[in-house]
Amino acid sequence: MMSYISVFGGANVDIIGVPEKNVRMRDSNVGRVIVRPGGVGRNIAEQLVKNGKKCRFFSVFGSDYFSAFLKDSCMQKGIDISGALSAEENSGIYLCIHDETGDMVAAVNDMDLMQKMNIEYAESCLPAINRSEICILDANPPAETILFIAEHSKIPLLMDPVSCAKANRALPVLPYLTAIKPNIYEARMMTGCHDAKECARKLIDKGVRNAFVSLGIEGLCFADHDTCGIIAPEHVYPGPSNGAGDALCAGLAIALANGYNVKKCAEYGMSLVSEYMKTV
Repeated sequence: MMSYISVFGGANVDIIGVPEKNVRMRDSNVGRVIVRPGGVGRNIAEQLVKNGKKCRFFSVFGSDYFSAFLKDSCMQKGIDISGALSAEENSGIYLCIHDETGDMVAAVNDMDLMQKMNIEYAESCLPAINRSEICILDANPPAETILFIAEHSKIPLLMDPVSCAKANRALPVLPYLTAIKPNIYEARMMTGCHDAKECARKLIDKGVRNAFVSLGIEGLCFADHDTCGIIAPEHVYPGPSNGAGDALCAGLAIALANGYNVKKCAEYGMSLVSEYMKTV
């Protein structure tokens, strides 16, 4: 039987404005506008395929031009979307402004389409999900859908909380998770702690078996019931790090599926981040 990794989460179109010089607020800035396929779940699926894994991506696509663009991109990259849902609404859109260095200044995320990923849809996906090596959940679908999958899954689960605004959707499912990968801001919101190691230990106390807290250019904090540490990146690459977290999540999923311990999972995940940043 062919092995694969499942991803249950969001797909959207990224529209990114990058000014030539410092951003002038409340003014029209000269610069570039980039339109590209995005969404945490879709990005992770792309990184899985890029690193040699088969992937089945469960999401929802609308019926507009952008949806055709997203579907075509998935198929061209070898992502299996045969189990994805189609809806009449418009696509999810992530609209943001970056500064001249590539860091985000502000963004608006319109992901209402994800509400279509209800329990009924999740139930239809479960047989395929439970045949996979591991399932990655992002926090874009409704909280009750995420909990339903967690309660009915028979395989390891890795969750990406996506953002501080949605990270609370991960809290009820922590005891069901093999691992979680928040960034430091999401981890602080979920735990009430400040220090990365304290955040990771608190997540373990809340029931998750392995915690990986992304620290950006400072590396990755990892923890299980017996171990806690931080891995610094081998090299800090200049420029924007958009997508590095998705590469990290893909690497963690591959390592967990291979049965690696928490430190080796962290090391493998960071190696994929390093490879990704070389291409940015």
